[in-house]
Amino acid sequence: MGLNGRRFKNALRSVRVLVALVLIAVATSASSPARAQSPDDLAKINRQVAELAAAGKQEKAAALAKRYVALARNASGEDNPEYATAITWLSRAYLSQKRYADAERLLKQALVIRETALGLDHPLVATSLNNLASFYESQGRQDAAEPLIARAISIGTKPVGMEELEVLPRQIQELRWSGKPKEAVALSQRYLALAKARHGPDQPGLVPVLLDVASLERSQGRIAEAEALLMQVVAIQEETFGPDSPKVAESLVELALLVQVAGRYREAERLLRRALVIREAAYGKRHDQVIATMETIAGVYQAEGRANEAKKLFAAAQKLRRGSTRSYAYKRQEPTYAVVKVYYATDRKSTGATDPVQVYGGDRGRLTFGVSTVSIPRDHRMGALETPSVWRLEWSKDPERFVVLLSVTETDKAAFFKDVSTRVKNSAGKSAFIFVHGYNVTFADAARRTAQMAYDLGFDGAPVFYSWPSQASYASYKVDETNAEWSRLDFKNFLKDFTVQSDAEHIYLIAHSMGTRVLIGALKELVLEDPNMRSKFDEIILAAPDIDADTFERDIAPNILAGEGRATLYASSGDYALMASKSFAGYRRAGDTDGGVSIAPGVDTIDASSIRTDFVGHSYYADSSSVLGDLRDLILFGKRPEKRSRLAPARAQGGAYWTFKESADAAQ
Repeated sequence: MGLNGRRFKNALRSVRVLVALVLIAVATSASSPARAQSPDDLAKINRQVAELAAAGKQEKAAALAKRYVALARNASGEDNPEYATAITWLSRAYLSQKRYADAERLLKQALVIRETALGLDHPLVATSLNNLASFYESQGRQDAAEPLIARAISIGTKPVGMEELEVLPRQIQELRWSGKPKEAVALSQRYLALAKARHGPDQPGLVPVLLDVASLERSQGRIAEAEALLMQVVAIQEETFGPDSPKVAESLVELALLVQVAGRYREAERLLRRALVIREAAYGKRHDQVIATMETIAGVYQAEGRANEAKKLFAAAQKLRRGSTRSYAYKRQEPTYAVVKVYYATDRKSTGATDPVQVYGGDRGRLTFGVSTVSIPRDHRMGALETPSVWRLEWSKDPERFVVLLSVTETDKAAFFKDVSTRVKNSAGKSAFIFVHGYNVTFADAARRTAQMAYDLGFDGAPVFYSWPSQASYASYKVDETNAEWSRLDFKNFLKDFTVQSDAEHIYLIAHSMGTRVLIGALKELVLEDPNMRSKFDEIILAAPDIDADTFERDIAPNILAGEGRATLYASSGDYALMASKSFAGYRRAGDTDGGVSIAPGVDTIDASSIRTDFVGHSYYADSSSVLGDLRDLILFGKRPEKRSRLAPARAQGGAYWTFKESADAAQ
């Protein structure tokens, strides 16, 4: 073709804009932009290294860990949490090779990287502290390990986008994985005490906590303690659901498995027989749970030395299984993911569905409030919104691998603000952020993105999102425009109530793409009603705003954003979705720096053109660890651009603005 570098870049830009235009113009069933996944995807390699190490294939694990380090360095640089994860795996390989000095050096380096990039109180910092402490203990250096363990535990009791009760399971697991069972047991007692205080000593909400703590006690050989907890579970389930409920059967099986470990076979058989009767009555004799219970009883017979009885019962179970449509194995799995609690307000119409992903659709509805929980996998990469890949034929929503919307609970307005207020009061900064999503976004994806940002930022206040009725379709750009306009009044009323009822001393507003229109429209009305309303918001953050650039500079910045609080605008020349929007509107968007930079008094404009992101380049505000780090400096520490290490000053005809330094996220 004979294209030089500049012409090739322009050609590629044209292709991406064309792709964005086609995606908007042509109907598709996808709910969010698909990101191509390469075979060398870092998250996949992370899991592969873990699998090799767990299988004892240390040489292969070491080779893949070295490759992981090289890829992470090229993709993210050496000051990025991704690189810290890679060198942590390499340190484990060095340990297996008895290269102790090299392992210690890497573990220390990983800790420093995470402290610098994420802050001193981030959960991943606690993970690094535990890793280094485990190393010191393996070397007999207990005096060096103890202060690290103490600090890790102190971090573990601090909320990260959730309340302490939601934080503790993750911290307990971290202690177990790091070889600190005694510390894990001690922390589990606090977990149990908090759960009893919240749910009451005999309420069904306490059951999952009792099961978690019982599992931990059992793993440490504390059978009597575990048995007492499981007996509480049985009693609560019987009182709540009745003695013949399948939930009671589940509890009986848990208890039976425990007493079998203690060698009390006849007692285990009695409990399992009762569970079998309950399940047969509830499901019928050919149900998988009935068959599994029979097999478990046969296992008890075998352990007790009753071989003939075991053989007969196994055969009977297998005969039933041949007529069963699916297999079932009763095994309680320990979670390997964090759960982040986020709050929401929405004027989407409820669908009546029970699946959390389907609870709210794209139709307009009344303003409602609620709480959602979202999983963050243990090997989560900062800036990633881990999602099953159609390219790898991944269809399951596994919370141990992906960011998954686990639950949606609608509440009334009073309960919502009471819960938010409690979260705010328990936070160090007495703070909250409210996120407004953009065009082509489902309710579920808005919840997932909010949780990911809260987790990656280490935000200890109340993470809140407002979900307006986007159609979640590229073909519905005009419908989304109309609904964004329609939602302004609801969002205005929500903001007004939030400033009064949340008890937040610091409120940060974050809006993306078309969501900036919802935010700006609501702020306009609020400021017209009461000019002092602008001072209620510490920072207004507009990420890739899909707003006319001239209107922003002439009307919005001086009349709406100006005031005691500050405003920040993130823009990019690589945002091909906004270039496509320009082709429809006829004029440059404020979030697009291709052809000019939107600069206005009172607004800090950040040019993120150098940031490496997805193919369409529209989600850099939460995909990029550099941008997330900059947001962290802004929100958590209140730093202005001149104090933020990732930024460098620049000038244009309209005045001063800021750019990201040559960074880990720059395109290779």
